Amino acid sequence: MYSSFFCRDKQLFGNVFDLWLAGQESTAYTIAWIVLYLMKDLKAQEKLHAELTKVIDSDRFITHEDKNNLPYLNAVIAESQRLGNLLVNNIPRRLISDITYHGYTLKKDTIVVPEISQVLYDEKIFPEPHKFLPERFLDSDGKFQTKPELIPFSIGKRACLGESMARAELYLFTANLFNHFEVSNLHKKEENFFWGGCGKRSKEL
Repeated sequence: MYSSFFCRDKQLFGNVFDLWLAGQESTAYTIAWIVLYLMKDLKAQEKLHAELTKVIDSDRFITHEDKNNLPYLNAVIAESQRLGNLLVNNIPRRLISDITYHGYTLKKDTIVVPEISQVLYDEKIFPEPHKFLPERFLDSDGKFQTKPELIPFSIGKRACLGESMARAELYLFTANLFNHFEVSNLHKKEENFFWGGCGKRSKEL
């Protein structure tokens, strides 16, 4: 079975590496951005703690059954995914036929690289796109309301296979971490943070 599915050891290595990068590192980096944004925006962190105290009010383990009762938590995660924008450029695609799009003709076999950041930072969809504003994902009643343009996992047939698992991990980790701890910058020093993508960081967080 091994020889019929994996032609070479390099192919096996490539598949394992893809699973590692997409399935573990991306989630870990997103969690790091969530912690960073809440550390820098203490008012947002206070709102999150207030919601957790009101809804949970104990040290018990927060589960998926609590998710619908924690709109601000969900908004924090959504905004962190949008602003953190780990995957600036999506996976390249190759056109299987000639197409015309907005007056431009693209030939068959052209490599197209979708740029997710053009959507996540679109001012028409997300006003003040470079600010951390979880409230943009809350409706007038304070309920969580996602947007179809929030596409950190991409869209279509080639969207992230582990989206459901990643969403569960982000929710459970963030909820239980901030239900027990407060995060602050002990040095009280402003730092310039550089986007590092889903790979080696250009600067330590």
